[in-house]
Amino acid sequence: MNNTLHESGIDSTVSVKLEDINLSFGKTHVLKGIDLQIEPGEFFAFLGPSGCGKTTLLRLIAGFESAQTGQVTIGGKEVSYLPPWQRNLGMVFQSYALWPHMTIRKNVAFGLEERHIPRNEINRRTDRALELVGLLELADRRPSQLSGGQQQRVALARTIVIEPQVLLLDEPLSNLDAKLRIQMRHELLNLQRKLSITTIFVTHDQEEANTIADRIALMKDGVIQQKGTPVELYDKPANRFVADFLGTANFFEGKLKKLENRWMFQADNGLVIPVNDNGDKKNSGNCCVVFRPQNVNVTVDDRNNANNTIQFRGTVSSNEFLGSTIRYRVTVRGDDIFADVSHQQGQRLIENGTSVNLGIDQNQIMVVND
Repeated sequence: MNNTLHESGIDSTVSVKLEDINLSFGKTHVLKGIDLQIEPGEFFAFLGPSGCGKTTLLRLIAGFESAQTGQVTIGGKEVSYLPPWQRNLGMVFQSYALWPHMTIRKNVAFGLEERHIPRNEINRRTDRALELVGLLELADRRPSQLSGGQQQRVALARTIVIEPQVLLLDEPLSNLDAKLRIQMRHELLNLQRKLSITTIFVTHDQEEANTIADRIALMKDGVIQQKGTPVELYDKPANRFVADFLGTANFFEGKLKKLENRWMFQADNGLVIPVNDNGDKKNSGNCCVVFRPQNVNVTVDDRNNANNTIQFRGTVSSNEFLGSTIRYRVTVRGDDIFADVSHQQGQRLIENGTSVNLGIDQNQIMVVND
């Protein structure tokens, strides 16, 4: 691998291509027309709620599931009908599945021993893998003597030691506490960058996907709703589901109309919101507008008269102190708008029942379909 395991001579820069994948379990259609190209050396995430098909898709790539239609191509070679052990992939499961009676060194070396690799080569590659994950000094301990984060690194070492072309990760951080998850996802990303190995990561945690993935495929009901970089999905969601799944969002339901060469959104609650004509294709009819809480300015007295600022008047119905921010829920014509205000030391919270003005930059308002 290109700057860390180069002596092994592995070609780790392979692509993964999925074409017209349809998979059903009985009458349940689990994966529906999946088309996807994952680039060589890319850190790619399958993201979505439970039951959306993301783990099934990962298992399909690994060879543990078979599709009724479509094909899987890895490094230009179709592998759709090959068993898992012939695909040269490495998979880290949600449960680390370490052998409790074996030392860490034996756990990592196990896959090489099963492949009848010469002993001196097993020792060299095992030491190298343990060094990569920072556990060489703990090689003679057993799994029960390690922390959760260290056990996760053992599972990673056991996978990379066989020198796979593609690394598959099925929610490997889900068993860790919140603070350790943050630490481990940085370590995981650093390891992936060192190895330059094509990596596919499954998670239901949008923050996790945003922080480590080069690109994301967001799934719902067996369909890829949108794929792209984390920023692309967040800033330009393809539909309401994408906007809602990736962070907190405010929505107004209504209809889009073009009046005197200007696009106007007529919300169901009576609000009229001008929409930028930024060159995106728009169609009249039912849709919704979306804007994020951090793009809402809250003032008690003065209105914000800046250009392109849309004004709403409402009443604070609740506030949440989140540390770095205060989240206000403001009721406007029967609908709630969330607004995140940066907290400053000594700042007093706006009390419930206070009448406030909301200002939203028109450039931050998005139009999406349901």
